[in-house]
Amino acid sequence: MRNPPQTALICLALTAGGYALLLLGIALFERDYEVAGGLLGIAGLAVAVISFFVCLWMAFASIGYTRLLSGRNVIARWRVTPAEWDRFRAFDAARAAEHLSLRNDLRIRKRTPPQGVEIVVGRGRVVVDGSYHAISGRAVGGRQLNWLNAPADPECLEFPKSYARSKGGTVDLTLRIPVPASARAEGIKVFEFYLAQAKA
Repeated sequence: MRNPPQTALICLALTAGGYALLLLGIALFERDYEVAGGLLGIAGLAVAVISFFVCLWMAFASIGYTRLLSGRNVIARWRVTPAEWDRFRAFDAARAAEHLSLRNDLRIRKRTPPQGVEIVVGRGRVVVDGSYHAISGRAVGGRQLNWLNAPADPECLEFPKSYARSKGGTVDLTLRIPVPASARAEGIKVFEFYLAQAKA
């Protein structure tokens, strides 16, 4: 999820807006505009409830995001140059096409940031280009933490991810992040940390 604090504020505003719609719907209903009041009330209640719970989720994510960017529990951090990020984007698209479970959980922006991309990895979380993700070294659905060498350019770390579907079953994805040659020591440090966690 990109920038959890900002998303939390948007959800908070949506919660307030939904509550306002609910109150307006009640007022209209009481003035004999039953259909319009009922529809507004239902819409307002739905928006308020959904955005409130998303706001809570984002608030917890914001705590981890802020702590990580402030340097708390950081294992390693590195920067990917624009040229390296462009090569990663091309490789990532090809890798994702190999299997559905290899689709990247990271939503990569269509345009490479001119300043490159910062990656900060901590205990149980990572921020990549401002996008926050929970991570673990443990196996997911038989898939393990993975280090990709050539032809990956730059090399990559892959964390298996799985999300429950509302209709049952799971959606399997992979969080793939690049490790340029200049940051190989940091990448290995992260890999070894999560590999040890998987064996614990």
